[in-house]
Amino acid sequence: MQRAALSSSALVLASLLGACTWFGGDPHVLVTSQPAGAEILIDGEASGSTTPTKLDLGGLMGSDHLITLRKRGFDEESRRVIHHAHTYTSRWVDGSDVRAIDFPFWWTLGDWFTPFAVGWTYVPHSLHVVLHPAGQSPVDGDAAPGGSR
Repeated sequence: MQRAALSSSALVLASLLGACTWFGGDPHVLVTSQPAGAEILIDGEASGSTTPTKLDLGGLMGSDHLITLRKRGFDEESRRVIHHAHTYTSRWVDGSDVRAIDFPFWWTLGDWFTPFAVGWTYVPHSLHVVLHPAGQSPVDGDAAPGGSR
């Protein structure tokens, strides 16, 4: 009786271990500027950091952010970073063409026996922003077509 229970437990454990999920990613964005020492704002809020720095913007449940750099005597510059998450099984990565029955929702029978992964990162993963002296930005919304101001 004890042997049967042990065998049943081992079978259940083996089926659960095959369907493991791996979570991993990089929540960091490297922010640099020319000149260095610009204040960094994230979504309009001061981050308490200046360039150059490596910002931690959050992990799996992160979101897109607007990074703004400002420095006295220079025009403010903003860039958007996109939170990118992706999922896959090792079968997808390997390029296997083995078909399996869908079970129960989006999983296939093969997902129970191959690792499933969830990863994330921010795109772009590094920002280098050139700050221009106040009023001397090469791109000016008020400039007339043809480059004259």
